[in-house]
Amino acid sequence: MTADTERWPRYAAATALERELGDPRDARNPLGFAAAAGRDADESRPHALAAQAGPRLRTAFVPAALGGTMEALDATLMLVRTAARRDAAIMPATMFGITAATCVLIAGSPGQREHVVRLLRQGGSLGFALSEADHGSDLLANDTRAEEVAGGYALTGEKWLVGLGGGCDGLLVVARTGGRGPAAFSALLLDGEQAAAARRGTRRPTGMRGADLAGFRFDGLTVPRDALVGGVGRGLETAMKAMQVVRTMSTAASLACADTGLRLAVDFAAAHRAAGREVLAHPGTRRELATAAALLLAGDAVALTTARGLHTLPAAQSLWSSVAKKVLTDTSEEALARCADVLGSRGVLRDGPYAAFDTLRRDNAVVRHIDTSPTANLRLVAAHFARLAAAPSATDADPGGADALPEALARTCTLDSPLPEPRLDRLELSDRGADPVLSAVPAVAADAREVLEKAGERRAARAVTRLERAVSWLAHALRARRGADPLRDQDLAARLCWVHAAASCLLLWWHNRDRRLCGAPAGDPGWLTAALTVLTARAAGRPGPLPEEDAEAVLAAVLPLHEADRLFSLAALPLAHGGPAPARGASA
Repeated sequence: MTADTERWPRYAAATALERELGDPRDARNPLGFAAAAGRDADESRPHALAAQAGPRLRTAFVPAALGGTMEALDATLMLVRTAARRDAAIMPATMFGITAATCVLIAGSPGQREHVVRLLRQGGSLGFALSEADHGSDLLANDTRAEEVAGGYALTGEKWLVGLGGGCDGLLVVARTGGRGPAAFSALLLDGEQAAAARRGTRRPTGMRGADLAGFRFDGLTVPRDALVGGVGRGLETAMKAMQVVRTMSTAASLACADTGLRLAVDFAAAHRAAGREVLAHPGTRRELATAAALLLAGDAVALTTARGLHTLPAAQSLWSSVAKKVLTDTSEEALARCADVLGSRGVLRDGPYAAFDTLRRDNAVVRHIDTSPTANLRLVAAHFARLAAAPSATDADPGGADALPEALARTCTLDSPLPEPRLDRLELSDRGADPVLSAVPAVAADAREVLEKAGERRAARAVTRLERAVSWLAHALRARRGADPLRDQDLAARLCWVHAAASCLLLWWHNRDRRLCGAPAGDPGWLTAALTVLTARAAGRPGPLPEEDAEAVLAAVLPLHEADRLFSLAALPLAHGGPAPARGASA
């Protein structure tokens, strides 16, 4: 059985890299799963994988107009996911400079931008020194200072957990230059020699082995005035804008880990027998795998929408990137937990064909806590409550039909639509008015339900109705909110993320219903029904498995992708194959 999927020319670079890196299930492949598990045990970096994929990845997040290779962020996302599905540690090995570099690309001088891009292109790395051990995510409490002196600034204070700080060739330090508030901080770009002089030891994470996290101490280190990136007082603002890009890119790691975890779990279920039949034939196993697949595909839709939105609706990234971070870390974590239950003891063994599973699960856990912690991320979402509550409610407006949607949103959600050149300078700390995705739900839902009911897809139509109700509930909850309540706001922010994600799935299905998403027939709502079901259930606080009928519908799309060696994605790219897979017929 094979999946007859469409070609996706916009993701040709990812397909080419996939072919070049070879079948990761082949134990002889030094770029495969077995090698990744071995490196994890040795706590070593993926040097061979970085040497092979690094030239494609190092500047893949830098817009082409600024000297990089990024034409479209969704294409970059697919490219990175291709390498990271073999070993997520490829991201720190080649792309940990993304935060510091993006800060410079946003606010730096032409000379600073040219220097940073050249450094990345040559394989150098940039550290990003923002966090301080005594303050965690409370960035406004940071006390590392940059005091103005003759010819420049004197840095005093300590930073910690700087990715690849143990050997970085440059360091961007966000330090206090003023009194209070976000404008009290500025960014300074140090060279490798200055960074080395301030380095004070490294820490090792439980996952992403080889990604040393260094600390730095500054005892009046003087840096020249031209090290200032952007104006005085712009450091934290610039960092917050850069993190929008970083959060979006981090979804590639979550998707990669979940894809490999699901692939290994299906490998096992298809190759082993229990109670006289194939493990994959057991209803409980099928339900677990289907729920994991639905979570993965929902995350895939959210990540693609967010990445494309950088080009079309850059101001919306202030919310969308936080939604993507929350949804992708949660969906990937749950998907891996369900896959772990299918694998059983094989999922924690350090050798054998499934040894990479425990490695990628720990790698995925690291992603959750870097590039904005879960608590800080929900605070960023909650910061949008007031403007969303004040905007006209989507449910109060005349739907007008899906054809009346803004052109920018339609382009965002149409996967083969060309995108405008990315403009990092158009990122904002907050958008204005209503959110484009949530506002579009009434119009699209009305048309989508009509199409689905005519096609006899009643389960899908009911799933759309549940989404409409969730959007209406969210609008009411935002308007009824009275004053700040940290615990309630955190819960409401999480629910907003799940509802927003479900809305993104509906929009993506609607605008691509003439395409073979997931390799299924054009317009097939199987993946959509499953995605809306898991997302709206989590928005309501009911994170259970899929109902059996929805589970079978999503498996009807996912299992053929597995058989045909295709990515578990709406854009089901062909994967390298040919290596030996686990033998069928072994007892479980």
